[in-house]
Amino acid sequence: MKNAEIPVRRKLGLHLLRTFNWSYDQSQLFFANFELTSQQYNVLKILHMAAHPLSTSEILEQMEEKNAGVSRLVDRLVLKGYVHKTVNPADKRLVAVSITSAGLERVKKVDRNLDKLDLVYAALNDQEVAQLSKLLEKIRTGR
Repeated sequence: MKNAEIPVRRKLGLHLLRTFNWSYDQSQLFFANFELTSQQYNVLKILHMAAHPLSTSEILEQMEEKNAGVSRLVDRLVLKGYVHKTVNPADKRLVAVSITSAGLERVKKVDRNLDKLDLVYAALNDQEVAQLSKLLEKIRTGR
């Protein structure tokens, strides 16, 4: 089937998929500079914003990427020294996860550089970014 024969809405779906994959790859490259994945950064940011330690299920509720294995992410962050797990003495299956001082420093370092990640969308001016954001929200919400 030639490209011209593909229905316009299907083309849109392909463009969205390709653009998502490309921008996701760019974000992973950005976070790799800080020895993190975007998912690991998301966990650190959630813990940084929390007023108290969180369970893995509470972290999952707040994550942007719901398919991520939170327990594995937390375990990798423990190995890096960025989070600490405390087992609930009453129920050993429950853990409370908190960010360490090293984790806080890592989040601050990434946050100071997030404007570089925004360069992924440098081909668009601010008006185009706002318009595209509005259109994508309209697709997602139906309004």
